[in-house]
Amino acid sequence: MEKVMRETTRVCDRLAPRNIASAKQREIAALAYKLWLARGFQNGSPQEDWLRAQQAVCRQRPRARGAGSEA
Repeated sequence: MEKVMRETTRVCDRLAPRNIASAKQREIAALAYKLWLARGFQNGSPQEDWLRAQQAVCRQRPRARGAGSEA
């Protein structure tokens, strides 16, 4: 599984542009893969996994930015 994750990240790194958005895309891709893995690689759809992961990442990011700006 570790090897698959590394290969998935490597593919995402090659396809995504090198900027902040690509880091976010890699984070979403990794979470979408984990969702697929949790289902045992069955049922559902890649689009559904991506959207669920995207929503989760977007919910986490504003809190992380907001926490640092209150100091």
